[in-house]
Amino acid sequence: MMRTPGLVAALLFVLGASPSMATTIQFWYGHTGTVAAAIQTMCDEFNASSPVDKVQCVSQGAYEQTMRKTVAAYRAGRQPALVEIYDVGTADMMLSDAIYPMDEMTAIVGKRIDASIYADVVRRYYASSDGRLYSQPFGVSTLVLYANTARLAEVGVTSTPSTWEAFEDTARKLQAAGASCPAVSDFSPWKLFEQPAAVQGVPLASGANGRQGLSARYVFAGGPMNRWMHDVLRWRKAGLLRDVADTRTGSQTIAFADGECAMSIDSTGAMGVVMSIAKVRPLVGMMPVYAGAARYHTVIGGSSIWAMKGQDLASYRVAAAFLAFLREPRNQIAFALKTGYLPITRAAQAMLFATSDQRDIGLLPITAGVMSLNAPGNENSLGERLGFFSQFRSIWFEEVQHAFHGDKPMDDALLDAQTRGNALLERFEATYRDMRLP
Repeated sequence: MMRTPGLVAALLFVLGASPSMATTIQFWYGHTGTVAAAIQTMCDEFNASSPVDKVQCVSQGAYEQTMRKTVAAYRAGRQPALVEIYDVGTADMMLSDAIYPMDEMTAIVGKRIDASIYADVVRRYYASSDGRLYSQPFGVSTLVLYANTARLAEVGVTSTPSTWEAFEDTARKLQAAGASCPAVSDFSPWKLFEQPAAVQGVPLASGANGRQGLSARYVFAGGPMNRWMHDVLRWRKAGLLRDVADTRTGSQTIAFADGECAMSIDSTGAMGVVMSIAKVRPLVGMMPVYAGAARYHTVIGGSSIWAMKGQDLASYRVAAAFLAFLREPRNQIAFALKTGYLPITRAAQAMLFATSDQRDIGLLPITAGVMSLNAPGNENSLGERLGFFSQFRSIWFEEVQHAFHGDKPMDDALLDAQTRGNALLERFEATYRDMRLP
C-alpha cells in the first residue's frame, strides 16, 4: 500500500518526531574489510530501527589515518559527531579540548551512561581518575595465543602452553618435527612489549604508566622486560619465533590461518580471518607467563568512540541513541562473533556465556580474552596513558629491530628506546604544562 505524505506525518507525530526534526550525524571509524562490514551492518540496523534520525558511518581507513583526519576536520570546523579513536590516542584526546566527555554528553540528552556496566579493566582504561567515562569502549581486543590443533598433536601437545618455558619447549618440538615456522609474530610493541609487561605486572613508566600525571617517564630499561626481550631475541635467532616478514604472505594472522606457522601470539580480533580461511582448527589460550610468576590481566587494545565538540543538541541526542544501540548486549555479541572483538559490558558477557555453546570454535578467542581481562590486576596492568604514545611505539620498534639485526646489544636498544621515549614525554609535558590528565 502506498503511504501518503499525510500518513507519514501522522506516524511521525505518534512516534514523537516530525519531518523537520530529522537529524543525520556522522560516525567516523578506522577499519576496512571484515570489521568495517560488521560496523556497517550495525549502522544499517540502527537506521532501520530509527524512523527519523540517521547515522552515516564512514570509514576513514586505519586508526592512525582516522586520528589525523579528525584533527584536521576539527581545525576546519567539519568534525563528525562521533569518531572511533585507537587506544593509544586516549591521553591526547582527553587533553585535546576537542571532545565532549561521554558521561556529560549522554547525560545532557537524558541517556547518561553508567560506567559500572563495563568490565573493570575496560572501564578504567577510558575513565578519569575519579571514574568519569570520557569515551565509550567499542572495538576492544586483547592478546591471546593461537595454536594449530593438528600440528601440536603431532608432537604430543594437547593445549596451548601456559608458561613461556612450555612455549619454548613446544616450539622446539615443532621445529624438530620439521616445522619451518613454529611460531610467528609481527614484533609489534602492543604484542611483545606492552602485553608482557602487563601480564607480569611490571611498569613501563612511572606514575602507574602515566595515569598519575604528566610527569611520567619510561622506566623499563634494566628491569624484567630485559629478560623478556632477551628471550624473544634468542627465540628469533633459533628460528622458534619467526618474523612475519619471513612468511609467504607477510601477514601474521594469515601465516597462522593458512597453516604455515603452528603458533601465533595475536589479537582476539584475528579470529575472523582464521575462520574465513578455514584451513586450521585452532586452540586458543591466554598469553603465557613465566613459570612460578603471578599472572595479571592483559591490557585492552582496539578503540573507543569519542563525542566531538561543536554539534547541536539534536545531533547529540542522535549520537546518544546510537551509542545506546551499540551497548545493547545482543549487538555486542553479534559484533564479537563476526570480528573477534570482545563483549565489554557485564551483561553482554553474561549473556554470551549463558546462551552460547562454548565448544563453538568462534568463541575460543573471546572466551580466552574475557578470562584474561578478568584476571587480577595491579596499577601496572591497567594500560598506558602516555602522551605521544604512538610515536613511542615507532621508536621502540626501530630500536628493537637494531638489536634483532645485530647492530647493537638488546640492553642498549632498550635503553636507547627509553631515552628517546622520555624526550617525547618531556615534550608532551611541556605542551600541556598548564593542564592535567583527568
